[in-house]
Amino acid sequence: MKTGQNDASPAKALLEELEVFRGNCRGTLDSIGTRLNEQIDAIKFRVEALGIGEDVPSGKNRDIRDMLTLLRNAGIKPEKGRRKDLKKLDSISEDLTMMVENWK
Repeated sequence: MKTGQNDASPAKALLEELEVFRGNCRGTLDSIGTRLNEQIDAIKFRVEALGIGEDVPSGKNRDIRDMLTLLRNAGIKPEKGRRKDLKKLDSISEDLTMMVENWK
């Protein structure tokens, strides 16, 4: 019987690496979720600062309508868990952030 054969097993190493990979996946998804939530909060703060029902400049009203269209037409299907939806979420959040950052 060979001693030490199990210690050098590629299967054992693979199992360990899969757990590291799982941790990397969770960490990455958590980071993305945190960043998206922070961006959404910042956008909401900027929109709320305009004052709902008050006189909002026409340029900002146009941006708000564009933002609504972008959100309503996103076509995200969370139940499917698609990577392309994750990319869409990131892209939409970036677009919305850029719009409100251009407000003076």
